[in-house]
Amino acid sequence: MKILIVDDHAYNRDLLTFILNDEGHECVEVENGKEACEIYRKDQSIELILMDINMPVMDGVEATKIIKAESGDRFVPVIFVTALDDSDVIASCLGAGGDDFVPKPVNENVLLAKIYAHDRVRGLYSRLQQANKSLLYHQRLMKREHTIVEHIFARGNQRSKTRCDNIVTYTSPASMFDGDMVLSAASPSGGVYLIVGDFTGHGLAAAIGSLPVTEVFNNLVAKQVSVSKIAVQLNERLFELLPTNMFCCATIMHLDSTGVEVTFWSGGMNDLLVFRRGSGELEKIEATHMPLGILSVADFDDGFQKLKIKGGDKIYVYTDGVNEAVNVSGEAFGLGRLEEIILAGGDRVVENVTRAVSQFNEGGEQSDDMSMAEITGGKVVHRSQKTGEVIDVGARYLNADSLPWSFSLRIEGKDLGDASIVSQIIAFVSGVRGIEPHLDRISTIISELYSNSLERGVLRLGAALKNSDEDIEAYSREREQRLQSLDGEFIDIEIRYLRETLNKLQLKITDSGDGFDCEKANREGETGGNRLSQGIPLLRSLCSSLTYTNKGRTAIAVYDLDCSCNP
Repeated sequence: MKILIVDDHAYNRDLLTFILNDEGHECVEVENGKEACEIYRKDQSIELILMDINMPVMDGVEATKIIKAESGDRFVPVIFVTALDDSDVIASCLGAGGDDFVPKPVNENVLLAKIYAHDRVRGLYSRLQQANKSLLYHQRLMKREHTIVEHIFARGNQRSKTRCDNIVTYTSPASMFDGDMVLSAASPSGGVYLIVGDFTGHGLAAAIGSLPVTEVFNNLVAKQVSVSKIAVQLNERLFELLPTNMFCCATIMHLDSTGVEVTFWSGGMNDLLVFRRGSGELEKIEATHMPLGILSVADFDDGFQKLKIKGGDKIYVYTDGVNEAVNVSGEAFGLGRLEEIILAGGDRVVENVTRAVSQFNEGGEQSDDMSMAEITGGKVVHRSQKTGEVIDVGARYLNADSLPWSFSLRIEGKDLGDASIVSQIIAFVSGVRGIEPHLDRISTIISELYSNSLERGVLRLGAALKNSDEDIEAYSREREQRLQSLDGEFIDIEIRYLRETLNKLQLKITDSGDGFDCEKANREGETGGNRLSQGIPLLRSLCSSLTYTNKGRTAIAVYDLDCSCNP
């Protein structure tokens, strides 16, 4: 070690130097505190100071104050070597920053023991200082990366130029980054899309999944695609990207421009809570699907649900961070408290819920990301994010707009069992400008008509075969066997856009089956007989008209495109 010896008596300095040199230490000698300060400033290799108290020019106490004040990140122990044992003097030395004492006359063993002890302390300090520098470097690096990521998240979530009066949202992350996701955007037809998602875990690892979801969601919303297609595309993207232990619970919704019909897909989320203003009752709608990112494309179920609401009715979507919030006693906030606040009604339900959760938490740490969205029934109103002015988003998008067209195709043989037939037809129809707001319904109509013609007509399978789980298995086996033995059977499909007749879409499908007594069905709107499927009531509710001809082998469905939503 390089040791600075400060003493006005040459004898004392020589004695200390002799002891220390004998142990291999290098010594520097000065006569007073002023010189000690000057050497300390100039020589950065000084590692320890042996300081006398009473000296001319500047005493040891004053010198120590200056040295410690100028140390900064530098740590050099100061050991006072003195014959004084007055308690006040000792207190003043410690107050000045002194680290230890060695009494005079100096005991060599005590002196060396204390020097080595303080050398160990100095070594620990040096290692801690290096560790601190490393931590500070990584902290600055992480802060920079977080700033970049926050910027990306903020820009991604601010793509929408409008906000909707019908939607109130709230989200609060448990850490710097939010594993929950709440996105809304105006649909070109004047309605509004909403997605509330909850990724596994929280923090940056969970939040990173929202980036591809945001991109896919905004791109598809701009094309006015169906809720089902959004779910399919999001699931496909997350299935490709996410590790096997990570997924996203989500509810995807579309409220039409009139504010009376909600189309939604929900996977892994809490029940939707629907507050009916007229009756004051609260309905619960269970999520029917697996979360996004778990199932492959082939296994994924894109089936959507529909819900009718009235003006003033409210739908609530929320993540587990709300009902599973835990206070310091380990008690969960629970669904009961949440439902009680919703039933109390008012214009600030989301605010009331979040305040109640915060108060319930009693100042404890938030354990999970918390998000909630409220959708209010009634005509959808969009406003500019910048000015707050009302914007007629769907002014140019209410009706389909295309030249009259038609296409037809025949499907025969083993191609009849191709699962992609319906999706290929829908993909063609979806290319018509302005038809996107109707795709959910049109998809359902095409799917039901084709299934009915294939299974009841071509394959001659009866609906009664599916009365139990065992029957369903037998039905599936029989269906596959009959598909393999087809010879000469066919299904003809013709779709026409009838612009000249009040903007309608006509779907005509003919099969080579045996037919059925269609006159009675057309006359009475029945769904019985040996051919009609259980989906016929749904078809009649979606179509302007549904008739059967050609002894029941031909179905003609007409869909009205005049408004943004059919009855």
